[in-house]
Amino acid sequence: MAIADISPLIDTSLDLLELRHRRRESALHQLVQGAFEHQAVRHPALLETLLVRRERLGSTALGRSHAVTGAWSWCVRAPLVLVGLSDKGLDWDDTVRLGIEVVALVLTPGEATEELHFRRMEAVTSALRLQRQRQRLLDRRDLPTLSLLLREVPR
Repeated sequence: MAIADISPLIDTSLDLLELRHRRRESALHQLVQGAFEHQAVRHPALLETLLVRRERLGSTALGRSHAVTGAWSWCVRAPLVLVGLSDKGLDWDDTVRLGIEVVALVLTPGEATEELHFRRMEAVTSALRLQRQRQRLLDRRDLPTLSLLLREVPR
């Protein structure tokens, strides 16, 4: 009888990035480029423009130290959740005095239903709502911790 070592499958619909810049637009650019590298985006420039315009209409900062933004678009090929972490804090919005440390980008293909996108956004927002959860992610900075936090996100 053979014994096999089975490693867990890596969830390719999640990724974690270290954000290098302090400006909101630069962080969005880095997140979109990360999605493009995952081949989850068809037109990165168009998607980035869409996200920047969305932020100008109203900030997606959800209080202290985190923001969740997303797109349900034909520019998106595959569902993906990218979470960016910043040590310095991002200048996300004029009303948020504290720097944003955790930014989540939820991408849902246009072929999917609108309800699925809203459920994905809700799941990510709920997972990052508590400071304790965000702090665990900031302390560990690894994909297994992110997968554990976002296990409720519909794929």
